[in-house]
Amino acid sequence: MRRPTTTLGTLAAAATLVIGLGGSAHASSGDLVINGYPIHEPSGCILHNGPAAVTNHTDAPVFITSGRWCTGPVVAVIHSGETQFAPFASNIYAP
Repeated sequence: MRRPTTTLGTLAAAATLVIGLGGSAHASSGDLVINGYPIHEPSGCILHNGPAAVTNHTDAPVFITSGRWCTGPVVAVIHSGETQFAPFASNIYAP
């Protein structure tokens, strides 16, 4: 009887994790403008090549990271209504 109980407990724990991690996907409301091109309701990692002027017209801060695929340290935070220049090929993360 111990084995079925252990198996059921493991399955219940796994189901709880899956349900708990589902969460809601929430894009930032508004636009993020990169080199004059708007991205409506940005979400996640936004890749771009070369220098960029980034204007945040969303309801949340966005982050410029130095590593590929939004890894590496955050080198700038752009709050709502601000514009910053990303001087190198970097990535922008919009939570």
